[in-house]
Amino acid sequence: MSKFFKKVIVEVALVTTLLGVTACATTTANSRLDNNGDTRRVDRVVWNNQIDSDISTVLAKQVASDEVRLIFVRKSDNDPEQTSANIAINNRFQVSLHPGNYTAVNSCVGTNQISAHATGFKDNNLLAEQKDYELVGGQTYFFYVDMDENGQGSLNQITTDSALPLLENKRYQTHQISRVVPNCPVPVIATTPPVKLPPVVEQPAVLAEKMTIDLEVLFETDKAIVRPEYDTKIAELAEFMVQYPNTIATIEGHTDSRSSDSYNQALSQRRVDAVKARLISKFNIKAERLSAIGYGETQPRASNDTVEGRQLNRRVIAVVEEDVRHR
Repeated sequence: MSKFFKKVIVEVALVTTLLGVTACATTTANSRLDNNGDTRRVDRVVWNNQIDSDISTVLAKQVASDEVRLIFVRKSDNDPEQTSANIAINNRFQVSLHPGNYTAVNSCVGTNQISAHATGFKDNNLLAEQKDYELVGGQTYFFYVDMDENGQGSLNQITTDSALPLLENKRYQTHQISRVVPNCPVPVIATTPPVKLPPVVEQPAVLAEKMTIDLEVLFETDKAIVRPEYDTKIAELAEFMVQYPNTIATIEGHTDSRSSDSYNQALSQRRVDAVKARLISKFNIKAERLSAIGYGETQPRASNDTVEGRQLNRRVIAVVEEDVRHR
């Protein structure tokens, strides 16, 4: 392959020399040709091989969601002209990339067949040494191109961090017309009939253990009226019973030992009845889920000999449990 490539270069150089003499003679007679640095001109037609370009300007342009941006960069070296890398994308010619230059082009999302093949082979094989890349829309991808003196090339995808230093001081190649035209098809969105799932039957929460809730409802002396400031605690009980809809609650009332047993029992009953009525009228708890029992002074939890003890004995609690009738 190396000998063949060198032979092609020699033959091309010879033909170019012979034709060049003729062309020069013809041009001299019929038109004016001027080659000055990057600028080429034939009569009034002027073009540049490459131009200075800030890569940040290229990268600042947004890529459409159904396209990808491909940037190819080649290092500066002294490889002969016939090692120019013919860059092709999906069997369409992009550019013959010279050393020290870069090129940019948009393509379609999905699988892209990319190749870099030396100009000197003169076979117009745009799929030679191709590699397939699966590319995501709206993104920019970088590729490093390297050709050796025998025309053997390599093309490798590199990261943004690796590409940006390579692109510094590189020139944008402009003298060839890209045939890569992103004519991306509109994505076909497959529609499937909706799957009817069976209705989800939510099982009510089950209270595993009996709960005792201190309502902290206090009453004025010898009265059984629930004052509004205690609604917050009663609301907590109501919310708990809504969370566990198959529960029942027993409201228990207790007093200290002052007054007679019968009086205390009746007073505690009136008070728990008032709490029960509050749960029904204000918080919409069904009456059949509630019961109220006044125990008077029969179940003290502290000594009635002190002020503190008597205060602890004057209490209203709710005992909440699963209703066995729903099992």
